[in-house]
Amino acid sequence: MRNPPPPMFTPFALRGMRLENRVVVSPMDQYMAEDGMPNDWHLVHLGSPRRRRRGPGVRRDDLPLARSAHFAGMHGPVNEAQADAFKRIVDFCHAQSGAKLCMQLGHSGRKGSTQLGWERIDHPLESGNWDLSHLHRFRIYPESQAPREMTRADMDRIRTNSCVPRATPNQAGFDMLELHMAHGYLLSSFISPLTNLARDEYGGPIRNRLRYPLELFHAVRAVWPEEKPMSIRIRPPTGAGRPFGGGPARASRAPSRRRASI
Repeated sequence: MRNPPPPMFTPFALRGMRLENRVVVSPMDQYMAEDGMPNDWHLVHLGSPRRRRRGPGVRRDDLPLARSAHFAGMHGPVNEAQADAFKRIVDFCHAQSGAKLCMQLGHSGRKGSTQLGWERIDHPLESGNWDLSHLHRFRIYPESQAPREMTRADMDRIRTNSCVPRATPNQAGFDMLELHMAHGYLLSSFISPLTNLARDEYGGPIRNRLRYPLELFHAVRAVWPEEKPMSIRIRPPTGAGRPFGGGPARASRAPSRRRASI
């Protein structure tokens, strides 16, 4: 080919999902759900870029990611009503273009029950806070509530709850799942040596710190349709400049080395 397209605009495939290019729209905090339900705001937020691609210019098959609940005003795919509400949005996007949509799932850990992004971000709600559980009893701020330290029973319950509602993203028509293992949320706190001070099989070297996040990944992967891809979001360098384990490149390869097949 005399003038090949830039790699970003070449086709890409993951399992049974085919994209015309490699442009991805990252998840964006909207905080506009009502009682955990997506609504017309999310239809416009996710649907408008899909419709614009029918006009002149390059047609992009993006991968927008809808984020699950961590804070007030966020949504979570946990019941039939939410699946139906998401299906309306996903069906619209699919009808307007070849775009694929990915649902991002995660557990907030100590960063849950906090104010909206344009308020005092990561600070607790002024009222109506819910109980939190986390790897350790670390607070985000001195005035933040101290999370309850997780037990193995808590870890089992999170794993079970992560698998039970996975049918709803598939039922809603999402093309892909992503597990959130970054930004200081629960699974990120297992991976980072700054927040994981465990002295058992879940702490210490990177293979131990990845043990529970990958346990969760494999459990969800087992119930997510085989033909649909699944990914994780990680942030190898921590906020203090220390890598997760031997450098960012090594850390980013660690999940795949532990057989996290997307």
